[in-house]
Amino acid sequence: MTLLRSSRILRTIAAMAVIGVVLGGWLLYGLEKGRYVGVPITTASPAAAQVLDQSQISAAAKKAMPSVVTVASTKTVKYNPRMSPFSNDPFFRRFFGDAPDREGEQTQRGLGSGVVVSEDGYILTNAHVVAQADDIEVYLYDDRVLKAEVKGADEASDVAVLKIDAKDLPALLLADSDRAEVGDIVLAIGSPYELGNTVTMGIISAKGRTDLRILGKDGIEDFIQTDAAINPGNSGGALINLNGELVGINTAIFTRTGGYQGIGFAIPANLARRVMDSLIQHGEVVRGWLGVGIQNITPELAEQFGLKDTKGVLVSGVEDNSPAASAGFKTGDVIRKVNGRDVDSPTALRSMIGTKAPGAEVTLDIVTDGQEGTRVVKIGKAPKDLEAVASGQPGVNGDTELLPGVWVSDLTSETRDSMGLPKSAQGVVITRTDAEKVKSSMPLQPGDLILAVNQQKVASVVEAQQVIKAGKRDTVLLLVQRGRYTIFTTVKK
Repeated sequence: MTLLRSSRILRTIAAMAVIGVVLGGWLLYGLEKGRYVGVPITTASPAAAQVLDQSQISAAAKKAMPSVVTVASTKTVKYNPRMSPFSNDPFFRRFFGDAPDREGEQTQRGLGSGVVVSEDGYILTNAHVVAQADDIEVYLYDDRVLKAEVKGADEASDVAVLKIDAKDLPALLLADSDRAEVGDIVLAIGSPYELGNTVTMGIISAKGRTDLRILGKDGIEDFIQTDAAINPGNSGGALINLNGELVGINTAIFTRTGGYQGIGFAIPANLARRVMDSLIQHGEVVRGWLGVGIQNITPELAEQFGLKDTKGVLVSGVEDNSPAASAGFKTGDVIRKVNGRDVDSPTALRSMIGTKAPGAEVTLDIVTDGQEGTRVVKIGKAPKDLEAVASGQPGVNGDTELLPGVWVSDLTSETRDSMGLPKSAQGVVITRTDAEKVKSSMPLQPGDLILAVNQQKVASVVEAQQVIKAGKRDTVLLLVQRGRYTIFTTVKK
């Protein structure tokens, strides 16, 4: 019985093996034909490989390199040893050498790059490369060294224009940087670490980078980000495409070591072109202007205004006789896009509008009274003085605690005068605050003028109290004026 049972088991295993072989062959046949047991199998052809022609890279570099120059600057600074706490420290003297022991002058030298953009000697570079320079020399591709004159510099965009006395120079063509795409191959050319005509390769990593604070809080930022190696000395050099055209002016790097870490930023060629043209024609940069006060949208503000999300920027004020006023904008509107580009911060909107020429028309995607729509606005010329007027410090006699940590009083003729407000101004003045008690989305300060509470204008403390009492939310929406600007803030009751 044992032998019989073993024999049956062996025959069963053999039969299963045969069936497995047959099924396996059928499966392989089916896969070969693209089908399996009558079920279609979708097969994709391998994607066509994108072959990068090495000669194209070499040709682009060869075309552009003669147009990229080295910019050497010198400036004289006064030295006072008493200003330095380390001048008599042996440790610092050992590593940095002896400093002058008397007041005097020292010459500081800087090195950067530039791009020849006209045959008669106009050169684009960074404003910070030539800032406060007493003397500027340009080293050309043919080993000539020529004196350069600063025709104009714009710190807000970090663009400067130099002029040298030369003709028939190899000028680099400027590309339409708006048409550049993320993933495009680019070459960075400049003089890093005094190594002239250095070429590095990478791609465009991102476009429209703002809020980097590279150029300060009032800078016009709309950077191209690249991973092409950019190091100290590359500033002012060229970022080119594979056609050998200028896509951007290399400006800054993100680094924790002082050297290359894969993140560099360039000013788009279109922005550099507009700044250059304005500097040459007007001696200054004429910027676009919309005439609105704007702020980020917090979740609390989105709830107050009935918004579905926090995308875009909130209009907190509209200046009289401005392009925005002419287009019908009002406080509480939301701007979400400019010519199809997302607006994700006040800095982004300022950069998008500021880089437009006065008279240009832009299409804005907006939300007004909860309804989405578009508006075409003709950009104006930015006033020269956009600085806020400092608020006064009204007295605290007879003030009332309107909200926890926020004391206010009625607006009097005296406080109007001290704050530089017109006689027609109405509102409630903040006289003092307690930072530990007040819970607001924006720090409030004495001298701020409350214009509206929960989107209702108020002309007295009593009116403000009535509106707050009628509100059903645990937060109150205030429209506050500080100097010439207005901004929304939420405050917990």
